[in-house]
Amino acid sequence: MNPIQNGKKMSAEKIRIAMILAAGYGTRMRRLTRETPKPLLPLGDSCVIDVLIRKLAANGIERVVVNLHYLKEKVRAYLQDGAGYGLEICYSEEPLLLGSGGGIAKAEPFFEGETILAANADVLSDISLPALAVSHLQSRSLATMALLPSQNHRDYGLVLYDQHQRIQGFLAKGAPIPAQLNTGIFTGFQILTPQARRYLRAEPQSIISEFYRAALSRGEPIHAFLHRGQWIDIGTEEFYGNIKNRVENGDLNLEPFMR
Repeated sequence: MNPIQNGKKMSAEKIRIAMILAAGYGTRMRRLTRETPKPLLPLGDSCVIDVLIRKLAANGIERVVVNLHYLKEKVRAYLQDGAGYGLEICYSEEPLLLGSGGGIAKAEPFFEGETILAANADVLSDISLPALAVSHLQSRSLATMALLPSQNHRDYGLVLYDQHQRIQGFLAKGAPIPAQLNTGIFTGFQILTPQARRYLRAEPQSIISEFYRAALSRGEPIHAFLHRGQWIDIGTEEFYGNIKNRVENGDLNLEPFMR
């Protein structure tokens, strides 16, 4: 793989390729996303996906694959070929929306058989991507999910993990938390090896059911990387409106989310 270039940070595993899951309709924000795709919703002088791509570029990612479906031409027109970020942006179009699992599977030709970072387009986080990559490498796992330790099962489905940071399963929103296991919110950041992606098919499917649950049932090791910093969910109109106002009022600086 390529060495460090232009002084940019590179992870221990030198992950070169990232995928941003950006094809969805943004149905929870329908009033705001009728004409603007959710990744392009403004945040001050920036927008949601712009913050994420700047973070990826700052950490040495060389290629970003963005899946497209809803209002795809607007996303293409905004991001273009990625030259403005100092990296390459490729697009994986989905005539039929394929979900978190199928979307990744369809984009497989862009990954060149390498381990990749995948990220949701509707979260902001100051997560350390180099630390995530190091933790994944040291765990020798099939995949790594970045989790925010939390017991908030009222608002989120939770991921169960043990004292060794091995993922044990998933908890539906509102379900009681079992004893002797830790819980966390999936941050939207994950590292997927080629072996992990072999579970997926380019058809409508969820990565949770088709890969994670299936791999766990076979005893495959899935690592939990614990992020204890900032994480902001902007997947609903209420959450987005709050963050947008904080940015515009100068109460929230987006710079830490771009590093």
